[in-house]
Amino acid sequence: MASSSFISSSLPLVLEVVLLLATLSSKCWSLHIPSARHLHKISPDHIRSLVVRRVSPNEDGNEPSTDSSKKVKFFELDDAFEDDGENVVGTKFFGGNTMKEELYIPEEEEMALELQKVKPKQTKDDSEYNRFEDTNAFSDQLAKRAGEALQFAINKILYDDSTGDIVATWKENPSIVWETPFPKTNNAGGNSPLMEIKASKEFYNKLDVAILSAKTIESTANTCVVEVRWDVGAVWPNPWESRVLLTGTSLLSVLDDKDNNVITLMKQVDKLDGNKPLDIVGSLSSQLSPRFWDVYHIGMSPSAERDPRLTALSNSQLSTSRGKGLLSSYTLSHLPPRLVTEPALVDTNGRFGRAAQALPNHAFTTAIKTLGPNKEEFVPVSPIEVSISKVEGQNGSLIKWTVPVPPEFASKAVLPLPVIEEEEEEEEEEDNASNDDAVASSSTNPPSQTSSPYSSRIPNTPAPEAPQSLQCNYSLRPPRLVATLPYAGNPQDEEVTELRRQLYQQVVENDGFKPKLDPVTKRPVFFFWMNDAKACFTRAGGLGMAVYEWRADWAKANEIGIELEC
Repeated sequence: MASSSFISSSLPLVLEVVLLLATLSSKCWSLHIPSARHLHKISPDHIRSLVVRRVSPNEDGNEPSTDSSKKVKFFELDDAFEDDGENVVGTKFFGGNTMKEELYIPEEEEMALELQKVKPKQTKDDSEYNRFEDTNAFSDQLAKRAGEALQFAINKILYDDSTGDIVATWKENPSIVWETPFPKTNNAGGNSPLMEIKASKEFYNKLDVAILSAKTIESTANTCVVEVRWDVGAVWPNPWESRVLLTGTSLLSVLDDKDNNVITLMKQVDKLDGNKPLDIVGSLSSQLSPRFWDVYHIGMSPSAERDPRLTALSNSQLSTSRGKGLLSSYTLSHLPPRLVTEPALVDTNGRFGRAAQALPNHAFTTAIKTLGPNKEEFVPVSPIEVSISKVEGQNGSLIKWTVPVPPEFASKAVLPLPVIEEEEEEEEEEDNASNDDAVASSSTNPPSQTSSPYSSRIPNTPAPEAPQSLQCNYSLRPPRLVATLPYAGNPQDEEVTELRRQLYQQVVENDGFKPKLDPVTKRPVFFFWMNDAKACFTRAGGLGMAVYEWRADWAKANEIGIELEC
């Protein structure tokens, strides 16, 4: 609590610094685009702050078109800080409520609401992912029963979810032994993990717990030992509502009464990920202070939940005994296992198409209403990871996005799968046909002098082909050892190739680390972290929106990385 008081007292100073930096900027503007698949037609150099949401098509298969959705809003600095007695000074510049109201389009909000009610025509197996049926996460029957029973017991406390008839009942022995780095409160019963969760729910603005995986470590006639992996997410009760994420494991000694369908917890030992598994203060302190860019774009979205990176590594986590060199400029990080969603597509347009700069439309499973009477709460997560590799046996590149799933959404037993609708496939074919017509007409008609400044098309170049969407699914990402370099650009910039070469030279050739190879191409696995992007989830529907923020070049907000053997 002392650290929270210190941070609260420093908030005015932080805001003064933000306001000072804001006055040095030349202009600020925001752009709203109704469909993610059109982002590659817009030059990234013109984008200040960008929100992409999925919307439903009209009956004729075309995207909904309204006058308000095509307008580009510009806000000069003088106008942004002008106080006319009604506007709050600075709200336009920081993307506050004034900007959100101007971007509020009632027609699209209603379409988003209708989209949430649409049920896919596919069978349940095609449109749903049952986490506890995934043998990669829950490898045996006891692990599945224990993980499922514990998750439903937690959900009953946090979300008042009802349990199904097939789920085993989770109970705690009155004489339970509980060893944990988390603080215990006297009014929670002292040694009851479930009662402690109930007490913590009253303290935090939001609390979420997800059981990601489980495996049986030991099984005897009397007791069984099951190791479960969990994510704990919370919104801290401070003025800027810091969003924290803790990851770790628990060893559970349980009695499995199959006759009565009851699992009784006898002992629980919790450990946090990292070299200091009992240091709860150290794990929280780095996440409580306000992040500059979250404050800068405070009106666009809430604080983001960051994918944890453990930079203090032990020798057992390294594939070389030498470690990082003194002159090396990269950052070495260990990433714990996380539940992720992985949309992908095959693109033949290369750098010109810029397809990797935004999540594809088939990654989204819902739509989020951010204003109006049906406004929804959502959880932003960052970064969005992008990897680009060669496609064996055909032309083009395989672009895959990896988005971590927040524990609020991951706590559900069944998650909706993105659906590639037939209408979207027909649209791709129509786009290819219209592109051919566009190329033919451009050869006879020169480009207009008044063409849109946001078009990335180069005169007399062929129109890009529609990419081939691949099936999207959820998976438990294994632990990873990665090395990264900061970068200010985008995934398909030409400079990325040279930075990859520099990173490989420092990490592999100079410091002796062994790169992880792609199982198909047998090449090192490179990736790109978009720290200036946020994927937004709701508990009911999943991924429904992506927010792309402007970041100054001097910040070098994004990162280029290589995956290493660990």
